Amino acid sequence: MRISMAISLDQLQAFVATVEQKSMAQAARHIGKHVSTLREQINNLEIDTGLTLFTRHAKSIEVTHEGKQLYTFALSMLRESAHFDAKVDSLLQGIPDKLTLAIDTSLVEPALDNLMADILKAYPYLTLKVLNGDTLQVRGWVLSGQADIGLMFSTINMPAEMVVSKGYNFEVIRVVPPQWSLIPHASQRDLADKLQLTFTFLHDIGMRDADVLSHRYMLCNNAPQLLNLIKAGVGWGHLPKFVCEEALAKGDVIQNQEQGDTYANWHADLTWLKEKAMNPAMQMFIDGVRALPVH
Repeated sequence: MRISMAISLDQLQAFVATVEQKSMAQAARHIGKHVSTLREQINNLEIDTGLTLFTRHAKSIEVTHEGKQLYTFALSMLRESAHFDAKVDSLLQGIPDKLTLAIDTSLVEPALDNLMADILKAYPYLTLKVLNGDTLQVRGWVLSGQADIGLMFSTINMPAEMVVSKGYNFEVIRVVPPQWSLIPHASQRDLADKLQLTFTFLHDIGMRDADVLSHRYMLCNNAPQLLNLIKAGVGWGHLPKFVCEEALAKGDVIQNQEQGDTYANWHADLTWLKEKAMNPAMQMFIDGVRALPVH
């Protein structure tokens, strides 16, 4: 009974390539080796395993039944070896084994999903976790260390131990339900008696009056919820335009801006703890967010 075998990855590579290329000459060209070197590695593998892996014919070779069974395991070992090498490279580059992002629910959009996909392609051995919540939840997750980096609506209340960096600008528009009988370019007076929907975080940080124009208001903690309430005819509100573009196109909501009124652009902030060491994955997320176009 064979106790151990000194089989090398080079032997397995030569074996797998020969099975797949169905020719030692083509396999040698495929992996960039001299055919005599590859033939020697195959012969040594057969000696080490005690198995005949190929039937040699005058002008061709044919993988044996034992060779077909061994091929699956050899391929698996080569893939595991590649994973090992990639993990070593990621450690040498200072890439952490995990990264937690906290993203304001109101800022969720396909461009951010694509950015996260790019990060995972660049760092395939990174365990990525995404937390979604309102603006103050994002701030809290970063401050408590539950998240490495956050993306949130810009606020004026940020603890001194947090780094705040501008991410991108976005346009904010006035949105009303289509079933309301409002004149185009309605004035603030026209909306004063209508229920206004506003963000909870603006109320919590003392900036409600900067947004609320109506006599009555309702608090919502994220933009998708606010948009759905406007669709249902509950009230009107100010929303990032990129959040409601699809609803506008379908006629589910209507943009109703006062003539000459330009609602100030808002922006999204990136934030992380000052004590947090920057790593390549974090930097890629920061650079990717900053590269997003103005909405």
